[in-house]
Amino acid sequence: MTVSRTTLVTQGVLAGLIGYATLAMIVAAFDAARGRSPFHSAAVLGAFLFYNIDVPSQVQVLPAYVLAYNGAHLLVFLLMGLIGTALATVADRGRHLWFLSLFFFFFVAFHAIGALQGVTMNVRSELSATVIWIAGVSAAVAMGAYLSGVHPRMRRPQRWDV
Repeated sequence: MTVSRTTLVTQGVLAGLIGYATLAMIVAAFDAARGRSPFHSAAVLGAFLFYNIDVPSQVQVLPAYVLAYNGAHLLVFLLMGLIGTALATVADRGRHLWFLSLFFFFFVAFHAIGALQGVTMNVRSELSATVIWIAGVSAAVAMGAYLSGVHPRMRRPQRWDV
C-alpha cells in the first residue's frame, strides 16, 4: 500500500497537534488546580528558556513568554508527529516492523520528556516531574491512538512464528 507524501504530512501534522493539545490541556489543568493561570507553566518555561529569567517567582504570565514556549513546543510536537507517522507507515509494511516503530517512538518520546526535565531543573519548583511525565505519556498515548486508527494494518494480528 503506497501512501502519498501529502497524506503522510497531513497525518504527521494531525498527530503532532493531538499530542501538543493533549499535553497543553493536562499542564493547564494542573496549573488551574493549583490556583494559577492555565498559562503559568508555559510562561515560566518560556521565560526560563528564551528570556534567561531563572527565578520562577519573578515570572509574570506575559504573552511573549507563553507564545515563545508554545511555539517551540508546537514545532517539537509537529516533528514528533511526522516521525511517528513515518514509523507507523513502516510498521504497515511488515509484520515485525511494528516492534521497531514502537521502540523508536518511545525512544524519541522518552528522550524528549527527559530533555525537558533536564533543562527545567532550575524551575522544578513550578513544574513537577510528575506533571511532565503524566502529560508526556498521555500525549504519546493520544498520538499513538490516532496513528493506530489511521494505520489499521498495524493492528492486524501478528504471527509469532519465525
